[in-house]
Amino acid sequence: MEIDKIYNEDCNATMERLADIDVVLTSPPYNTDRPSGKLDDHSARYESFDDWLTDEQYTDWTIEKFKAFDKILKPNGTVLYNISYSVRKPWLMWNLVSDIQRQTNFTVAECIIWKKQSALPNNTNYNKLTRLCEFVFVFCRKDELETFKCYKGESSKRQNGQTMYNNHFNLIEAPNNDENCPIHKATYSSILCRKLLRLYSKEGDVVYDPFMGTGTTAIACIRDKRHYIGSELSPRYCEWAKKRIQIETSQMSLF
Repeated sequence: MEIDKIYNEDCNATMERLADIDVVLTSPPYNTDRPSGKLDDHSARYESFDDWLTDEQYTDWTIEKFKAFDKILKPNGTVLYNISYSVRKPWLMWNLVSDIQRQTNFTVAECIIWKKQSALPNNTNYNKLTRLCEFVFVFCRKDELETFKCYKGESSKRQNGQTMYNNHFNLIEAPNNDENCPIHKATYSSILCRKLLRLYSKEGDVVYDPFMGTGTTAIACIRDKRHYIGSELSPRYCEWAKKRIQIETSQMSLF
């Protein structure tokens, strides 16, 4: 299968042809939007996805994806899964993580806090806080919890030969997004992606994003010399991503 390419199709179709992926890195739909009734409604979060499934539908949809990840991911690979919760359904994210743990071959290995630069708009509910942070759950296979790949880097060796590693905290500060995108209201940060990929992948690795959107994961991979494969339902998002990638690669060729 061709790498360094975004496929304009459902990720299930892409994953049927995939194998030997080093890392899955994605920010999927959170299922936190309000029902708009129309996917092309400009108030909707996504152009080609109904972001208001029932809890059961959203869980089944997610479990299906993780079972596919199990088939395409190399041994000791990781799934880096950025999700959050909403005021309307604050329980959903936690239930979802629990269901992934119970119904698939994956377990949570780490929970990383993504501290964003801003939290606008502020929460106007009298008893709800304004959320500045989101979550990145690091999943590995249950039988690989002690062996999954992480590249913290060696710092020193003790006299007894024990290797010591660089200290990395489970808090990452990164911008909310890369740009103001007029066609996609839920873009995320290539700086976040790069910090994650430097921990859980190495140069030359193949990174898959099943919800590529406007190409943020691809941009991060290009900048840090990883290969990418993406899936995206929306033709407009794919076209926007293609233009971003063309600009990025042309700028890099100047150096």
